[in-house]
Amino acid sequence: MSKKREFKTIDEQLQLLQERGLTINDEVRSRRYLLTNNYYNIVNGYSKYFQEETDRFIEGADFDEISHLYFYDKEIKEILLNGILSAEHHLKSALAYRFAEAYPNKRYAYLNVGCYRDDVILEVIYTISKISKLIKQNKKYKGNSINYYVTHYDDVPIWVLVDYLDFGDVQSLISCLPVKIQNKIAKDMTGFLEENLQMPNLVLPPETLVSFIKNVHETRNVCAHGNRLLGFTTRASGKYYEPLHSKYNIREQDERKSVYPTILSLKCFLSRTEYCVLYNSLRKRTKILGNKLHSIEINDISKLLGFPDGWQAKPPLNQ
Repeated sequence: MSKKREFKTIDEQLQLLQERGLTINDEVRSRRYLLTNNYYNIVNGYSKYFQEETDRFIEGADFDEISHLYFYDKEIKEILLNGILSAEHHLKSALAYRFAEAYPNKRYAYLNVGCYRDDVILEVIYTISKISKLIKQNKKYKGNSINYYVTHYDDVPIWVLVDYLDFGDVQSLISCLPVKIQNKIAKDMTGFLEENLQMPNLVLPPETLVSFIKNVHETRNVCAHGNRLLGFTTRASGKYYEPLHSKYNIREQDERKSVYPTILSLKCFLSRTEYCVLYNSLRKRTKILGNKLHSIEINDISKLLGFPDGWQAKPPLNQ
């Protein structure tokens, strides 16, 4: 018979934490915090970073530090998601333009298998099926642009369709496109990269573009769905791109699955101003958290995201 987890009142929860060595500086505030934020999300999700062994806190750790770390994770997810939404906007615009340019007079070209690579046919069929369902669902509702174009033109241009696609759809479409179209999208994004790295005449291979997009998409889902960002890694390392990674002392043999390499890859998809706002906002929040921690070092938290030691102490980027 499986062991049943018994309900514990908030007072019992606090008592258990104290028995495990956690300092509770303000019981009234801590009690209210647990009531409105969920013990499972806060303690089970973030207390482990203040424990020296299972169920035992390091000396000096207190409840306020755990709550500050929880809030930090929440805030940096919001900051990162905002930057990724801007990257998504740029990718959608380039995708729509380059696809329409390649197939200017073909109705529903994105539903045609012949408009994609033939070496990823299963992914192509899946993508086409998903887009077809999306159009079928939205054409029923008067007042939206899909309904309008289906009714008046029996066609939905790609530049109309992209507003209905999520990041996963965009990733799938770009991954399935012929290399010549991927190359054009990569070249469009290279303008951002040259601006951010202050390097002219860069060439971004399409396979590197697709690799970066996949990891940005995975990271985006963590941020959007409220999962813990601390310690998150993508399924695969992003492709090594020497002009970008060598600038930040990342070697080809290094793993590139953590949040930091993904943030660096956003230099391909954001203007310099957009990237600086993202980076400086993360830096500011990390400095604030560092001032609130006393039982562990801020570098211990930065490592969970893949950032180098002391990165937040460096000057902000000039916008």
